[in-house]
Amino acid sequence: MSAPCRSPVSDDTLLDWWGGELPPPERARLEKHLLSCEACSVRAFASSRLVEGVRDLVRRGDLPAVVLPSVVELLRREGRRIREYRVAPGRGVQCTVGPDDDVVLARLSADLRDVRRLDLVSRVDDGAEHRLSDLPFDPSTDEVILAPSADVLRARPVHVERMRLLAVGPEGDRLLGEYTFNHSPWPGNR
Repeated sequence: MSAPCRSPVSDDTLLDWWGGELPPPERARLEKHLLSCEACSVRAFASSRLVEGVRDLVRRGDLPAVVLPSVVELLRREGRRIREYRVAPGRGVQCTVGPDDDVVLARLSADLRDVRRLDLVSRVDDGAEHRLSDLPFDPSTDEVILAPSADVLRARPVHVERMRLLAVGPEGDRLLGEYTFNHSPWPGNR
């Protein structure tokens, strides 16, 4: 068992390090600490397994996730083939998934100023509504980026998916935007 650390590294710092988001001076200080601190090194290894597991799921499109712009840039640097659809509030888009697409992104524009909590409600055709609660978002980007499973979408027949972004607060839900995705299978996959 390792001795406790007198100045433990935060989980956020470890995740930023593994995600390649720490500035070089901070990275150098952290790596020096990890070389001399067994307790933090053990936690860093556990964090690396978590980060790699999530990366693999996102890379394969197996994790229907809301992602931040930094994740999109990481996927681009890795050479992933990304199909993107940008949709403004009240608008819709014709969409599909190609056989070579690694990742599909739905970029929903919205005014996120003063939003504390963000939920997404979606419905495919006339099916049941599904609600994703407390989504991560960056209010400075004025968009929410969804990364649904490319394989699941690729296998679906023609369908319409409607989404609503909601700001959730003490006064209840406030509609930020409604978005429509008119999906058709890739020609040849029908």
